[in-house]
Amino acid sequence: MILEKDNAAHCANMTKIYLTPQETAQYEKQMQDLFGWVRQLSEVDTSGVDLAAVGVAYLRPDEPVTDASMAQTLVSAFNEQADHCAKVKKVL
Repeated sequence: MILEKDNAAHCANMTKIYLTPQETAQYEKQMQDLFGWVRQLSEVDTSGVDLAAVGVAYLRPDEPVTDASMAQTLVSAFNEQADHCAKVKKVL
């Protein structure tokens, strides 16, 4: 990615963050450094790397809580409940 002078200001505007001119310059420099590092990584020859040897993240089995008292303790930790379930805010 080629960074232009106003990339940091544009990102701040999209996220509704106010940046001073000094902060804008600081973040532009940090973004340039970051993308320069990514560019360096993309130049590394990984043709001989076996992806299976890299490993995988541990995923726990998705098992329901069967201990009724534990389930009630977990649900009661939330401020609101609905139909014996924890009620959380909608995430969009």
